[in-house]
Amino acid sequence: MSGSFFRGTNLAQDQRFGDATQKLKSQTTFSSVLKKRIDMTKVNLEIIKPWISRKIHELLGIEDEVLFEYVVNMLQESNAPDGKAMQVNLTGFLESKAMEFMQSLWTILLEAQKGPGGVPESLVRGKIEEAKLQRAEQEKIMDRMKSADERVREEPRTTRSGRRSRWDAPALVAESRDNRERRDSRERRDSRDSRDGRERSDRGRDRYRSDRGRDRRDSRDRRHDRDRRRSRERSASPPRSRTRH
Repeated sequence: MSGSFFRGTNLAQDQRFGDATQKLKSQTTFSSVLKKRIDMTKVNLEIIKPWISRKIHELLGIEDEVLFEYVVNMLQESNAPDGKAMQVNLTGFLESKAMEFMQSLWTILLEAQKGPGGVPESLVRGKIEEAKLQRAEQEKIMDRMKSADERVREEPRTTRSGRRSRWDAPALVAESRDNRERRDSRERRDSRDSRDGRERSDRGRDRYRSDRGRDRRDSRDRRHDRDRRRSRERSASPPRSRTRH
């Protein structure tokens, strides 16, 4: 929203509302701090704007961009803004909280015009404290991470079944590697034994088949020899003569 959204004739410039404004001022309670004059030429308004936005959000519980622009425009209309007129104009937005807002705003503006570069010292201190808190919080997070890492290294985690998790600390890597090597060696040995057993079984089966074949051949040869021998014996014996009676 542009900075000129609320630019134009204000209540002080329009004579029709002059009496009404003065009447509202007489009926409104103001903080004594508004009696002090503000020189906006000595105030760094760009530094104050984030504070204004946060204060509006604090009082209303929401971010009101329209109200924020209205406050900024009233501060920019004159080098010496009228705090009481501003409070009267803001009462329609903030109602009973208008006095609290203007008291805080005027205090920060008075502090800014006295500070170097138009920057309120309280905002500078606030930024420093905020930075310290952030740094302290980061250090706490790093300390917790470091402590957790040390605990993980010292105490290997386990799964619900009681077995060690595969996300154990790096200190257990060597142990896991040894276990894996022993398991691989055992599997190789079992595989070699199984292969040797199959080979022995195959050799025994082949030997058994060979022995049976040889026995059958020997038996067949012996039977043939016996048949040939009997055939020769029958051929060599003289024929029997028949005797007549």
